[in-house]
Amino acid sequence: MSVENAATASTPAIAGDLSGIVGKHLIYVYDNGWKYELYVRDSQTVAFRCLMGPMFGRWSTNQAAKMIQLDGDMYKLAWVEPTGTTTVLIAWLRERRVHTTICYPQWMLDFPESTLGRYEDNLSEIIAERDKGPTYPQTLVASTGVITFLDTRDPEDDAVIDRPPAKLPRDYADRNN
Repeated sequence: MSVENAATASTPAIAGDLSGIVGKHLIYVYDNGWKYELYVRDSQTVAFRCLMGPMFGRWSTNQAAKMIQLDGDMYKLAWVEPTGTTTVLIAWLRERRVHTTICYPQWMLDFPESTLGRYEDNLSEIIAERDKGPTYPQTLVASTGVITFLDTRDPEDDAVIDRPPAKLPRDYADRNN
């Protein structure tokens, strides 16, 4: 690699204008019926809940994330969970669509029950399970879906995602707007 190419490769990506995604609260459903909820707390943190699907019960209120504006109201968010799961989500807000690529480590697929709950409450146990592994092979899942609920909240609003999915009202995940 030339010196010029090496310098270009180490230049960080420009995040763009994140004001259109910060504070957004979304519920989205994938083509397979799984439902997730995402709240963009600030330009570096998201909160999420699995509302329906095999990972029902997983949630986090303070997940570090990287975000960039791809174009207009299209954003890419990426994070690595304490489980070792890597998630990359592209959200088209105006078109109300998402595309997500998730890479699950093998131990997560073998023992998902150890991660069901709020990550922040069980961090040491999750890290111990992750470190036992196996982390490989990994399973790559790519899914598309539609945003069924889209709202704008204040940044850093602890009331948006504040309880486990099982403690939500019965029709919570079915809200549309």
